[in-house]
Amino acid sequence: MRFENLKHDFPEMPEEIRTMIRREVEKQIKAEPSGHRTRKAVHRTLAASLAAAMLCGATVFAGVGIYRLQLQKTGEHGVSIDLTEQESAAGNAAPASADIPNVRLEVGYLPQGMVQTEPGKYSYEAALHQGGVSMAFYRMDTGDDAFEVQHGDVLSSEEFTAGGHPGVYLKYPDLYEEDITFNQRIYVAYTDVHYVMEMYAASDVSKEEALKIAESVKLIPTEDTAGEDVVVAQNWSVRQKNAGQLSEGGGIEIITAVSEEQLLEHLHAPGERFPMEEQGLAANVTDIRITDDLSPLDPSLVDQDLKNETDAAGKLRPATIQYIKEGNQDALSEVIRSREVPQKLVYATVEYTNTGSEELSDVLFFGSLVRIREAAGQMQILSEETPSGSDEWDRAVNHGLSAFREMLYYDVREGTEHKNYIASIKPGETAAVHMAWIATEEELPELYLSLDTYGGSYEFNESSLKTGYVSILP
Repeated sequence: MRFENLKHDFPEMPEEIRTMIRREVEKQIKAEPSGHRTRKAVHRTLAASLAAAMLCGATVFAGVGIYRLQLQKTGEHGVSIDLTEQESAAGNAAPASADIPNVRLEVGYLPQGMVQTEPGKYSYEAALHQGGVSMAFYRMDTGDDAFEVQHGDVLSSEEFTAGGHPGVYLKYPDLYEEDITFNQRIYVAYTDVHYVMEMYAASDVSKEEALKIAESVKLIPTEDTAGEDVVVAQNWSVRQKNAGQLSEGGGIEIITAVSEEQLLEHLHAPGERFPMEEQGLAANVTDIRITDDLSPLDPSLVDQDLKNETDAAGKLRPATIQYIKEGNQDALSEVIRSREVPQKLVYATVEYTNTGSEELSDVLFFGSLVRIREAAGQMQILSEETPSGSDEWDRAVNHGLSAFREMLYYDVREGTEHKNYIASIKPGETAAVHMAWIATEEELPELYLSLDTYGGSYEFNESSLKTGYVSILP
């Protein structure tokens, strides 16, 4: 398979958008009339009852036919969106994948203060990487009229026209008033080039501004196959296949439990040197400190997010955890209850030693916290709180930085990337790195540190098990 075809099956996509897409696919295929949803119920498929059609008449001319993104209600708060050809011309057939052109993205309007942070991704300078809009694109390799999606938990919806192309706007409940969340979704179909845009808009962008951005988007055919403005899109056939695998319980196997013997075999104590996956590199967590403030950190390297987590006295604020009952086709999401939990700073000193005979350059380092608990004779990774059979809520949302397992602070930024790299470690030399995380006080006894550079905060994998884990508490 040629790269220009392969890249459409495996597009690069920001992690938060990948997470949102995964959750939305899960929500679509797991929805059921009772409104209850669990991550394990991947075999359920969405059964949408078409009712009370909302036909707003946004028909436009595009390509060789007249298309419309038709919006229909499915229950009180569900919608079905499909791309329908209203009028066709002779010879109009599903495009072959090779006939779909490469396109470059032009965005003709951005609100004042909004800047591009990555291709297809824009946020306000005052809240960089926190909100704004993010765009994903699909190549309609199975035909333009193959596009169809369903959404529940929809607060409002409408059809509109974006630069001569049919579009649909969706808004979801905003339960987290103090946080920036992606509570708006926009679809625009570019049938002249056989692409569909899915735009995520955050709560810091007004509906009016989000629509103006969408209306200014242009996809222009190009011979180029690379470049910052060349769109990297996923084939629609691949998206459908992935959704089908989830509905059938297939897809990538995620290992969240291992035997106690397996974990103990790869468990290290502070002060113990152990080999890393990179040949000739060993690590040693020489010190772990737990504090209720940011005093161990270099103030010049503390970002605003960490500063915002402290009060006027410099102490870490408690995290608010909300317990959400998920919305569906017939109900909106709602907060069942909330509570506050104390947060702590976990600060570790990690020494990396070159045990080989050759100099190591651009040594990547990474640290993440993993929450592991014994259950049913196995050691299980906990990614988030899960409800019991008597609970009314479906999902727990931690609004503190303790929700993030990846390191929030590190004091070595070297190498060609000037990020989390050590520029050079000569044979026999040792380089020290300080890392930090925020954790809730109640989860500390179950936390382990993983130095696996592939992450693995939410699952066991061959790499993380080989590298091993270090206990946070004695």
